[in-house]
Amino acid sequence: MISLFYFLEKNVVAFDVRLKSIVNNLATNGRVVFEMVDLNEGKGYDPSTGIFTAPASGMYVFDWTILTERGKSAHTSLVVNGKLKSWCFCHDDVSKMYQSCSKMTVVKLKQGDTVWIGVFSGPAVINAKYSSFSGYKL
Repeated sequence: MISLFYFLEKNVVAFDVRLKSIVNNLATNGRVVFEMVDLNEGKGYDPSTGIFTAPASGMYVFDWTILTERGKSAHTSLVVNGKLKSWCFCHDDVSKMYQSCSKMTVVKLKQGDTVWIGVFSGPAVINAKYSSFSGYKL
């Protein structure tokens, strides 16, 4: 007999990824590729492209945190099937400090839909150590 826990464990879709190195001057419409994979249940995230492909239809929660370099900016967006869905604006011209911002959003996806973090206004300069992207299926 298969337990309910086994069934639930087999259907988990979740990922948590980080940047490996600083992203310098990523242009508008550029994709942020998070290469360091801490979790990839369901194998939906591809660290070579930065694209998450939904392995199953359903409601998904995504969040990302961006830390800019001193005095720089990073205007990022959750991109679903090539369309901007949610935005995060990190910008600091005055104090010339690191700027951190994060965003969480819920999206209904079909199996095979693609999701990534893109730049909606470039150039973006992103610090690697404190920048991440994650998502999971409800």
